[in-house]
Amino acid sequence: MIETILALIPTYGLWVIFFTLALGSMAVPLPGSMLVIAAGSFAAAGDINLYEAMAAAYVGFLLGDQLAFRIAHMAGPGLLDRFRRSKRAGPMVGRGEEMLRKRGVLAVLISHTIISPMGPWINYLSGATRMKWLHFSVASIVGAALWVAAYCLTGYFFADRLTELAELANDGLGFAAAFAVAAGAGWWLRLSWKKYREKTAEHEAVKEADATTGNVATQGQEG
Repeated sequence: MIETILALIPTYGLWVIFFTLALGSMAVPLPGSMLVIAAGSFAAAGDINLYEAMAAAYVGFLLGDQLAFRIAHMAGPGLLDRFRRSKRAGPMVGRGEEMLRKRGVLAVLISHTIISPMGPWINYLSGATRMKWLHFSVASIVGAALWVAAYCLTGYFFADRLTELAELANDGLGFAAAFAVAAGAGWWLRLSWKKYREKTAEHEAVKEADATTGNVATQGQEG
């Protein structure tokens, strides 16, 4: 998957970010956190535009939120029953239901910032439990903005110190561990991106050298 993402970034970088965040907000298991941190690193290296990357991530995040909310709103409790029977989704749905009972709409904001892995499930639960759309949307908009800014700017300003940042975050509270993993993964993706670019450049250089050699040989035969 990583090789595919790296291959798509030069041409479809913003679309890759957009669709990864949109699908991730709908509980599709994609590396959204590490990709956004890595996008900040790419922007620091001049490979993509920082503001465009943040905008793509933000819009994708919000679109996924709204789609998950609407799907669950139309499907109702039946969808939650299916999630509860799933080995992967069941525990997350249970935690999400407890969060919503205790925090209400604040759970949406928390799940989009501090406990971001819960975000997709809170989206579905909010729709299925008929939370007011306006309340959900305001919390989603604010939470997504904070999350995208924090992760993307981390990659931008700490592009060469992501491993140190991951170790520092890992020494903190529980929620910081997830951030540490994302930071470390973002750093790894950035290194993979550099290696991918070097390999591509070497491949292009070999092709160009072969083409030059072929032209010289052809000219020699004609002479």
